[in-house]
Amino acid sequence: MKGVSIPINTLVMLAVAIIVLLAAVAWFMGAFVGSATPQTLRQNFQNSCIKWATLNCRGEVPPDVCDAYKKMIGDDTFDCSDENNRKKIAKLCGCSEPFGM
Repeated sequence: MKGVSIPINTLVMLAVAIIVLLAAVAWFMGAFVGSATPQTLRQNFQNSCIKWATLNCRGEVPPDVCDAYKKMIGDDTFDCSDENNRKKIAKLCGCSEPFGM
């Protein structure tokens, strides 16, 4: 019976080593990183603004721009359809008044 315990112990140690190795790889690849940094959120917002800004912010705030802005400010209840909020986002996207012209 003693001869059987050595391979079982070896298999258990091998499994633990593989789990530790996978955790280390995941750590270095960023799997355990928390939320996005403020700089990343700002860059995502600016990237989403580009297409809308080429039209000088014509029309309603596009959903991708609105979502990126909400994530950037950390407020899921922000109303992008409100005219004052639309102007605020348009200015942040680099559009000039009168918007849409």
